[in-house]
Amino acid sequence: MSKAPLLIEIGCEELPAASLGPMAAALAEGIRTVLAEEGVEIALRTGATPRRLLVWAREAPVMTPAREEVLWGPPARIGLDADGKPTKAALGFARKAGVAPEALAVEKRPGKEEDYLCARITRPGREVVQVLAEALPGILKNLPMPKRMRWAEGKARADEFLRPIRWIVARLGEAVIPFTYAGVKAGLRSEGHRVFGQAGELSPADPFAWLEDNFVITDVEVRKARIRKGARACAEEAGLVLVEDEALVAETAGLTEWPEPVLCRFDADFLELPEEVVRITLKHHQRCFVVQDEKGRLAPAFVAVANVPLARVADPETIRQGYERVVRARLADAMFYFRRDPEIPLARRVEMLRGIVYQDGLGTLHDLSMRLAAFAKRAAADWGLAPEKAERAASLCKADLTTGLVHEFPELQGYMGGVYARMDGEDEEVAAAIAEHYKPEDAEDAMPASRHARAIGVAERADRILGLFALGERPTGARDPFGLRRAAIGLVRLLADEETRFPWSLERVFAEAEKLLATMPPMLSSLDAPREEAVAFVQERFLGLAKDYKVARASLAAALAATSERPLWAHLAVARLLDRFATTPEGQAAAEANKRAANLLRKAGVKEAPAPEMAALSE
Repeated sequence: MSKAPLLIEIGCEELPAASLGPMAAALAEGIRTVLAEEGVEIALRTGATPRRLLVWAREAPVMTPAREEVLWGPPARIGLDADGKPTKAALGFARKAGVAPEALAVEKRPGKEEDYLCARITRPGREVVQVLAEALPGILKNLPMPKRMRWAEGKARADEFLRPIRWIVARLGEAVIPFTYAGVKAGLRSEGHRVFGQAGELSPADPFAWLEDNFVITDVEVRKARIRKGARACAEEAGLVLVEDEALVAETAGLTEWPEPVLCRFDADFLELPEEVVRITLKHHQRCFVVQDEKGRLAPAFVAVANVPLARVADPETIRQGYERVVRARLADAMFYFRRDPEIPLARRVEMLRGIVYQDGLGTLHDLSMRLAAFAKRAAADWGLAPEKAERAASLCKADLTTGLVHEFPELQGYMGGVYARMDGEDEEVAAAIAEHYKPEDAEDAMPASRHARAIGVAERADRILGLFALGERPTGARDPFGLRRAAIGLVRLLADEETRFPWSLERVFAEAEKLLATMPPMLSSLDAPREEAVAFVQERFLGLAKDYKVARASLAAALAATSERPLWAHLAVARLLDRFATTPEGQAAAEANKRAANLLRKAGVKEAPAPEMAALSE
């Protein structure tokens, strides 16, 4: 069978870094699936940069193989009369299948007990070019995209993509795969690096070499390795140590086609800023790596990742100066606010929260702070903590949202609250609780060391979930604009921690949150506060984390079903006991007996088993 290299490249405006991998993989999978349905199996290699998605096969058949299809008709008892001649049903099936009635066969149909009429049809092979031309528009339209864009006119406006498409290369050997998407017709010409590359015909024989000659590295893993090696070398040459950050490596690899790490510097005076402020400025705002001196102290330098071949730049120093100029301006802004913000202590800033709406229907940030303070005080008392410290930390924990530094750098909320609390002379436990009360921010984030922070974190998550449920803002499908699923996971992690052992059950947590929300204006207190629904929502997230907690979901479900009065960490302990019991001979015998009882009840038409007589049980 004749074969030729297959090449698909979708050139577009810069794609988000996080979308590159999933989109390239989905493009390859879509092509692989379409060809597999035609009996063609091929090995595909993918490439992805901010400006392109690429799929390539060294060899792909030019034609799909001929295939025999079996079309099933009516049962033989319906399709044939007593003399074995075809009935009207058989004749209709033959016409539909496009075969003569005498060509029909009687065979045993898989999964059926009786014989059926069938027609065996040989489908001739098709040109792979034509197969892909028909399939590619649909494949492109169905790629995973966080947001879809339309920019063309006429019929092409229905074709959506994450960013505007600028060119399409689609060919099998010398043949162009003829299709159009978003108003762009497939052809042979590609583009290299936006500044230093050339436009030209992209050969299917070795597209990666042509692109690399035009300063485009399509393999994201190669770009990552280049960034790691180059960034370390930059730091070492200056006698410094790079602060490793794999997440930043992945992000910068997704932002560049030809990454070139560059060592840059900033004024040492900026080291007066808290270290996290410098780190956030460099990483989150400029996508730069932090470096340290040999003693592990933050150094007045950083590594930026340029998207240009420095050897081709007339004056590479201008690249360095550009990064330094931007970082200097950002750090100067941070320094200005850092020096000005402490003029108003956090305690006075609490009143400023009255002017900031937390959520329509849930009051202001001041209202939220007061609810958190009341909740944290009660929880701390039952937890054996200092209630007055929990109350103080909770009342101050949102005050940093009124500062200029947090307004300019939102990622610093909480952290700067702790810094400013220490500058105000607040108790260290209060400052630590303020700094950590947002943790854990997701399923991977570290837990807060401060128990006072944990009490505040429980209070805020319960307040948000219950309050928004009362307002009708429940997550639906993939839609969760308020991050309630993430809040529920954070709540589970705080309540299920077996080392710190938060004292309240999930039911009690939401009962306390409900009491405090009831103090809100009539607009909210008159609404139905769906506490049971909120409890079930969080329990479902808890069950979803069973694997992470190394317990069987069924055991955890059984523990939750037994009582609502236990804290989540106690439910975990019960689930682990059930897991161990299930592996014992006694446990296996109990499971078998329960299964038999359930079968008997089902046969008897009993939909719900009667509650056990607890008084009849003994240890």
